[in-house]
Amino acid sequence: MAKIQLLPEDLVNKIAAGEVIERPASVVKELVENSIDAGASKIYVEIRDCGRKLIRVTDNGSGMSDDEVKLALERHSTSKISSLDDLFNIKTLGFRGEALPSIASVSHFAITKNQSGRGITVEVKDLFYNTPVRLKFLKSDSTEVRHIQNIITDFILDYPSISFVLIVEGKEVFVSSGNGKLVDSILTVYGTDIARDLIPVVSDSVTGYISKPNISRMDKNFETFFVNGRVVKSFILAKAVEQAYYNLIPPNRYPIAIICIAIDPSEIDVNIHPSKREIKFLNQNAVVAKITTAVKNSLTGLLSQAEQKSFSTANQQYGSMPTNFQQDKFQAINQNEWTPKMGEILFDDLPRSRFDSESVIVGQDTIVISDILPIIPMFQISKTYIICTDGEDLVVLDQHAAHERIIFDRLQRREKENSSQRLLISENLELGRAEADLLNTYLPNFKEIGFDIEAFGGNSFVIREIPSVLKDLPIKEILVDTISEFVADETRRQSDKLQEKINKMIACKGAVKANDKLNMDEMRNLIKDLYKTENPLTCPHGRPLIARF
Repeated sequence: MAKIQLLPEDLVNKIAAGEVIERPASVVKELVENSIDAGASKIYVEIRDCGRKLIRVTDNGSGMSDDEVKLALERHSTSKISSLDDLFNIKTLGFRGEALPSIASVSHFAITKNQSGRGITVEVKDLFYNTPVRLKFLKSDSTEVRHIQNIITDFILDYPSISFVLIVEGKEVFVSSGNGKLVDSILTVYGTDIARDLIPVVSDSVTGYISKPNISRMDKNFETFFVNGRVVKSFILAKAVEQAYYNLIPPNRYPIAIICIAIDPSEIDVNIHPSKREIKFLNQNAVVAKITTAVKNSLTGLLSQAEQKSFSTANQQYGSMPTNFQQDKFQAINQNEWTPKMGEILFDDLPRSRFDSESVIVGQDTIVISDILPIIPMFQISKTYIICTDGEDLVVLDQHAAHERIIFDRLQRREKENSSQRLLISENLELGRAEADLLNTYLPNFKEIGFDIEAFGGNSFVIREIPSVLKDLPIKEILVDTISEFVADETRRQSDKLQEKINKMIACKGAVKANDKLNMDEMRNLIKDLYKTENPLTCPHGRPLIARF
């Protein structure tokens, strides 16, 4: 075993860089934080080749003298702390003094004082040129750009008084006004559709904006938290907000929230992670209680008694199945409607050759199953399952899984059927930047299944045509949820069956949900359409949708 020895300075810097600089977005974060700490009111960020070739950050902050520039490239050189007490009373974003030397050790690095005499420009070229393993482990171009965009959007939301400009491959992606109004920053990041449906949160130590209960998302990507001007990822803070929405939004859905928390710096520890992404609270329960109370107060002020009832009804769309049920939850079938003649009128196009002829006695009538449906619906239980019979067995049908199979098969047959529905009035769709970029990339895939969506500049789109199978459904919500899921899960986009995966996701979002009430005609049509599919026994994900007893 080798003897203990001091590591060379160059190797020490590269090790430090490995802890702090994970990807191009890490460089952007460290440099912009330095600009903010320097009191800048305007910060320009330019990247080329996803940040691998160039990252340039220019600010109008206080700048540095020549001697300070040289000193800034030494490890642990900082103007932000000078004693142990300062370390436990951090009021700046940066403080360790590791960022600049770490970045410089894995790039061609330059600092230039601006000609205006105020602020500096930092250029980082050929990132990871001398650490090829690190370069090898970078993700796709779109993923790396998305990480950079997420960093800048966090800063835009956190510092409304600073004007941020992000330029990607020569194109302006974000330009924030810096007018000090958080609502305008939200408008820049998320667009009009989201901004107009947010309500303010105002308390002594918790401020920000949250979504009305009728607006929710399928993931937590729209929950952003700032503690003393520092963006943090915290499961605890997220639960504090979500707790305030209990019984107001559906299970497994999440609110949109931009929450700013002000707290005594001595009551938090931001020095627990090299890249300062995590935070520890001295009194966690008190912080959680403050957030939950502030959000609840805002929601209480919004919701009148009538609105609460309305949201409770809307909540049933996604709600889980109750564990018990009562007689009034059954919807009995009208026996007078059970006649072969009525079945032939309604279902004369059913491919009967697929089924064996069976009969069932209903009252005093004997009905041939294949004359009507392979299984006959009797009632809906808990607004989630359809109880049926095939003349011999009791059959339980999962309404969501069945409708999912129907929509998926129709989307898969799109090329043959060529069925689309032209909207009488086009719908506008406004997305966040990451979602807009992804939709632009996959517009041909959505066109393949019957969408006519046109980019309308910035993050805006116009929907002119939709697949016929999705008519009368909340098409904007289906699109937003599908795109958000793709943004969150890059593995889906790398699949060799990308179109099939998109079809599955749209089918899932568009299908009837648990707690959707169906009348008898809707149940019959669901069964009729199900038995026209390629596989009426499982949903597109392979889960069984029928159980026989």
